[in-house]
Amino acid sequence: MASRQSSHRLATTSMRSSPVVLQHRSRLRGGPAVATAAAALGGRRLRAPQNGSRWTCAQWLESSAMIECDVPLELAFALWEDRGRIPQWMPWITSVVVQEEDPRLSRWTLSTFQFGRQWEFSWLAQNLTPLRNQKIHWRSVPGSTAGSLGGALDVQNRGQIRFLRKGPQRCQVKLTISYEVPSAMAPFASLLNPVVEGILQADMVRFKDYAAAHLANTKAA
Repeated sequence: MASRQSSHRLATTSMRSSPVVLQHRSRLRGGPAVATAAAALGGRRLRAPQNGSRWTCAQWLESSAMIECDVPLELAFALWEDRGRIPQWMPWITSVVVQEEDPRLSRWTLSTFQFGRQWEFSWLAQNLTPLRNQKIHWRSVPGSTAGSLGGALDVQNRGQIRFLRKGPQRCQVKLTISYEVPSAMAPFASLLNPVVEGILQADMVRFKDYAAAHLANTKAA
């Protein structure tokens, strides 16, 4: 019994001190997933590797969120396909800029103020061939990270958005993101996934509201 109580106290202490959990309680005004958590860890416990080296990655995690929207499926698909709009419902993303030299590529930038300083992290994402009104999917480009964390953290990610018609004016949208977890953050992996899923679900709620407002404005115009 004493051993169990000791283990419980240790786990509780670890969760209270974890920057990932602290950010979750403050509703994560910064970004989700690895970039924000890494910034928090960098501010509290870690220093970026020196001499141009990078943190290694230990495992992949997958997070999902789903919502039903009161808009036609075609509209939901078109809004997600227009990548420049994404920061409207994902506030942790500062910008998504489609690359003129190759429209399949877009640079995603995350900016967050944590532990007394501004952190920025960006990466290139490559859009894969979509299935019209069914699926949009992408993957990050290796070696494309930049920003205050980018030199030391090359976190690969991939994702997809699936669309399912639920009626003439209703559809289901499911977002799934997979991402590498740096080895330095491996002890926090079990805490990271529910935090990320909570952020993604909030993003999907914002998307539902954004899509409904867009539809209403279109009808009024």
